[in-house]
Amino acid sequence: MAETDAGGPEGPDGWPVVGNTFQFARDPFAFYERCAELGDVVPYEVGGMTFYLVTHPDDIERILSTEHRKFEKGAFQREQLSGVLGEGLLTSEGERWREQRQRIQPTFGPEKIDSYVEIMTDCAQGAGRRWWDGRQVAVDEEMRRITVQILARSLFGTDIGDHVETIADAMGDIGAQAEAPAATALLPEWVPTPWDRRAQRGVDAIDGVIADLIERRRGDAEGRDDLLSTLLVAHDEGEISRGTLRDQLVTFLLAGHETTSLALTYTWYLLAENPDVRERLHAEIDDVLGDGVPTMADLGNLSYTEQVVTEAMRYYPPVHRVVREASEDVQLRGRNVEQGAILTMPQWIVHRDARWYDDPLEFRPERWAADRDRPDYAYFPFGGGPRRCIGMRFAKLEAQLILATLARNFRLELVGDGGPLDLTSGVTASPTEPVEMVPRVR
Repeated sequence: MAETDAGGPEGPDGWPVVGNTFQFARDPFAFYERCAELGDVVPYEVGGMTFYLVTHPDDIERILSTEHRKFEKGAFQREQLSGVLGEGLLTSEGERWREQRQRIQPTFGPEKIDSYVEIMTDCAQGAGRRWWDGRQVAVDEEMRRITVQILARSLFGTDIGDHVETIADAMGDIGAQAEAPAATALLPEWVPTPWDRRAQRGVDAIDGVIADLIERRRGDAEGRDDLLSTLLVAHDEGEISRGTLRDQLVTFLLAGHETTSLALTYTWYLLAENPDVRERLHAEIDDVLGDGVPTMADLGNLSYTEQVVTEAMRYYPPVHRVVREASEDVQLRGRNVEQGAILTMPQWIVHRDARWYDDPLEFRPERWAADRDRPDYAYFPFGGGPRRCIGMRFAKLEAQLILATLARNFRLELVGDGGPLDLTSGVTASPTEPVEMVPRVR
């Protein structure tokens, strides 16, 4: 394998000026797979910028955890996200990020999250009451509806069921930027495109939802300890600006539900493709729950249910890549990586690496039944290090409870022949088309 002067393998062949921009835009997942075949730290160029694909768990652990101070979110990621999320928890850096995390952390403490169990199962039961035996549903839309309602009731202390469709449409508008032709990556930022205008329409719609949330809860924050109340009190006491209030609420409204809704969508799909796994899941749920609704006390006995969700997030990771920027010159696996280079760490590749997983393209929840001799960062669906997703415990609990609640009464069947899902590579890996399935009453 040829090596560059900087050490390490050469990257994929590209074109003059544009580098690998068109190859990447055509199919990012396939592009990452081709790069990963060349080595564990592989350079490529997109949109005039230098990237490195980093796929060894030990290097990922260095970047996200043990040497995280040498790497930051960086200007590239802020530019990607700040148009929607502003300076919220996902995009801020340094002391601003630490202050935000410290203020918000109590909302996600173990005891607080455990108190949301009844809300989670109640919202899941509400979806079940809408399902009819044999009537086709778009399961991705159903999971989004459930997770938005859970987020609003638990973190915002209100019901926003009337805004679910607005949020779904806005997410589609914002995500449309990922579908823009590759040539748009070469345009100056000040040149508007139809995809930019559509994304801005989505941002405006989300801002309208946030404004309504604030108005509903204005004057009703004292003595309450949900996230919205915490932020409203901080705003009223002059600790945060109106802009910061908006940015945090948008961050949690969007990021706080999408990962779980996608994870559940992929879980239902994979269960339908693997009926033996589905039967074992139903057997465990029947044995543990009987005719009851899952409680916190039941979760310890729903180990296979947890393994199913864990395996689904390995197979189809909703957050399919984590990006950092080198804040100084570093070496990774013998390669010199210059300050300012952008490092892409794709869960999509690492979670399917045969070095860490036997038969990685098979859906096998039982692989999580016992500790395996694999590196810690061979599985990182929620990122890692100090900036690991603050809502990780919330999301894992939510996914397990929703799955157990609905699978107690339903099995979901495929519409069509199944096969690998066609996904779009945006901030998350999301289906290009609605995931249609048919509920059957058990």
